[in-house]
Amino acid sequence: MPLKKSASKKAVGPNIAREEAAGKPRKQAIAIALDVQRRAKAKARARKRCKCGGGCESCRGE
Repeated sequence: MPLKKSASKKAVGPNIAREEAAGKPRKQAIAIALDVQRRAKAKARARKRCKCGGGCESCRGE
């Protein structure tokens, strides 16, 4: 199952469980889940700061 791409703390726990169920070691599962959370936060901040409404390169993730 795909991971939840969310900046919330609620999504981290289920993401860790999914990665462990996929056979990854606990430390690696935690690192992956926290990385997904960090990237989601950065994306949300970029959308919030942008004045163009989503048309610039940073909004599209390029």
